[in-house]
Amino acid sequence: MKKVLALVLSVMMVLSLSVVAFAAEVAATNTPGQVEGTGDPDNNLDKGVIIGTGDKDSNADADPDKPGATYYYTIFRETPNNAAGDVTVSGTNYEMLDDDEYAKHLTVSIRESGDKMIDSYAIVKKNGVYKIEVKTKTTYTTKKTSANWTITLKRDKKYKVSEADVEIAQQWAEIVTGVSNDHEAIIFDSIDLDEAIGAKKGASFDDYTDDANIQALAVLPKTSKFAELYFDTDEIFWYTVKNSSKLTVNVYYHRDNKKMAQTYEDADLEMIFFDGTPEFDYTGTFHVTVDQDMFVYLIEGGKLVEGKFTWNKEAECWETNVRKIEGAVASDVKLDVSKYNATVNTDSTDNKDNPGTGSVDFVNVAVALGVVSLAAAGAVALKK
Repeated sequence: MKKVLALVLSVMMVLSLSVVAFAAEVAATNTPGQVEGTGDPDNNLDKGVIIGTGDKDSNADADPDKPGATYYYTIFRETPNNAAGDVTVSGTNYEMLDDDEYAKHLTVSIRESGDKMIDSYAIVKKNGVYKIEVKTKTTYTTKKTSANWTITLKRDKKYKVSEADVEIAQQWAEIVTGVSNDHEAIIFDSIDLDEAIGAKKGASFDDYTDDANIQALAVLPKTSKFAELYFDTDEIFWYTVKNSSKLTVNVYYHRDNKKMAQTYEDADLEMIFFDGTPEFDYTGTFHVTVDQDMFVYLIEGGKLVEGKFTWNKEAECWETNVRKIEGAVASDVKLDVSKYNATVNTDSTDNKDNPGTGSVDFVNVAVALGVVSLAAAGAVALKK
């Protein structure tokens, strides 16, 4: 009988540990929706708080935002005695929140449905007023992604003071400038992303994101049998490829690499890197128009690879055949590729999901298995 009692007490103890583990995990991650509240009825200060969400009611035809955009939603409070404020909603005036004492009691949570876009979020003070900052993950897919966010503000992690729903749509914009099509070949002339960005808009009640979109999608129509893409205004790097069907590729690129420049600080480098690693229907030719006495390297798997480019005497440029382009580097001196490649992280386990580690579900599943094991042991003891 004592053995049975001991087993029952062990089961109860494990169950209590399960509750403690769950509560600790919720507190640590600030999981949305765990604490219910509709506002503090004894505190009028919480009344009249709204979240400025800009064009949350914009029509479905609105241009999508740039993937990886950072969003700012301004927090507003009702003005005393309906005095003049920064915005007016349904006849009520509101002013942007700049009260540090009140703001320090606020917490934010976001429930996301649809495509998983959010990287992080927080309440920040920007330009003297408090805003909800939401950073999204940068993706290079050519498809449109969308999500719905329910943003909730609480005071002292308990009382809900405001809530707003926003619909987010992101997609890289199509390149519409510098393109010519003679029905045989489509030519993208000087794809200059800096020029395509244009003037950035600040975060305000109307313009809720501070990241302008970039025209990075090159569309190769089915009617074009051949495509030529020239990158940047100096056109050192360009790519030619046969085309058989309509194809859209993300040619977003950058011409700088701090790590590369620091590794080879004595070299004169020309570089290009394609974060979207565009892949085409056919294997095409990647051209680098520099002098024959230069040293040209291909980027593969994030690393510098030598011996891939050959000199084309007729075209007076370096060439290599690839279907997917990551980038290339040209140098006035020979580079020891091992120096840069040693800095490239090739561990495939990095930044991967670690199933269950630190997860509430994992902790509770383990506890549940322990409970089942103890219960089975108890049953055996009772049978005996």
